[in-house]
Amino acid sequence: MFDVAIVGLGPAGRALASACASAGLQVLAVDPHPDAVWAPTFGMWADELGDLPTTVVRARVDHPEIRGRAAHDLTRTYVILDNPALQAALPLTGVEIERSRLDDDDVLALSGRARVVVDARGARPDGRVRDDLTPHQTAYGIVLPSALAAPALGHAEGFLMDFTPDWAADPDRPEDPASFLYALPLGDGQVLLEETCLAAAPGVPIDTLKVRLGRRLERRGVDPAAIATPSGREVVRIPMLGRGAPPPPGVVAIGTAGRGGHPVSGYSVAHALASAPRLASAIAAGRTPVPDPTRAGDHVRSLALRALLRLDSDTTIELFDAFGRLRPGQQRAFLSRQSSALSVLGAMWGIFRRMPGKAQRRLVAATFGR
Repeated sequence: MFDVAIVGLGPAGRALASACASAGLQVLAVDPHPDAVWAPTFGMWADELGDLPTTVVRARVDHPEIRGRAAHDLTRTYVILDNPALQAALPLTGVEIERSRLDDDDVLALSGRARVVVDARGARPDGRVRDDLTPHQTAYGIVLPSALAAPALGHAEGFLMDFTPDWAADPDRPEDPASFLYALPLGDGQVLLEETCLAAAPGVPIDTLKVRLGRRLERRGVDPAAIATPSGREVVRIPMLGRGAPPPPGVVAIGTAGRGGHPVSGYSVAHALASAPRLASAIAAGRTPVPDPTRAGDHVRSLALRALLRLDSDTTIELFDAFGRLRPGQQRAFLSRQSSALSVLGAMWGIFRRMPGKAQRRLVAATFGR
């Protein structure tokens, strides 16, 4: 009998497997491609790195900006992670690894081999769901050399969110829902330029975001030939509410297979890395871990997601312009998965107070209207 069987070796699963092995537990990990380097671009705040070595940082932006009607320096360092280095920092020494793709029945059957079974296969373990109407964050991005990407950034070091509506066919009347430019250096003279819709139900199609990105970049002076033939491409689809179905009976779901993602930002990696030692300690103590219990703060965040899904583009831009004017502590409270309901409410009230009257009325209607 293993102490724990972990299915899926993405960031959440690998972090937990590594933490459990370090605690001296007998660990079984199951993944169809356990040696594969993670493909997505992962970012997080530098102050959330914890005990991770500095080698996991691929690039850093000391002054990331968010732009609504104006540009705002977030005064908080943001880092892009080096995926191979992060995987090396989460060693699987002593972990027994099986190469296999499991369905729900297979995962449940592992309870005959392990005291605790953990599902870390992600929010869509069986692949994309056709005609999926649930809230999604979607994005289409390209990677360009810094010199070619420079016109998109202007004088900014990097954009966490640039809601300037130059993606729209008519920037004075942008269509809904809004999207933003996520533009950050990747190191080695490369820059990721990604058109992102924070949340929509159903998610904005990738082809639509590709058109928006091309339109935005050309208007800023980026060479159309470079846009058409980038050095890399990235597609992002993040189900904002996790899997949307309970895990098999008795199975513990973590990461985006559970409710580990932030329901507004979509971020999940920092939370997964921070949660792993706590979950491993619970397993070592003979308890079944509770990864992400629903708290009052989650209900508040669900209101914020409800509003985002229903706001028009102009009001979304006003909302994030107001977010950029929040005090740094309130910004952190709004973005953190661990924040209390009171601190999230305080941040949301701060955003509301900084919005113009017309946008305030639209935000109230989107949040509480039918």
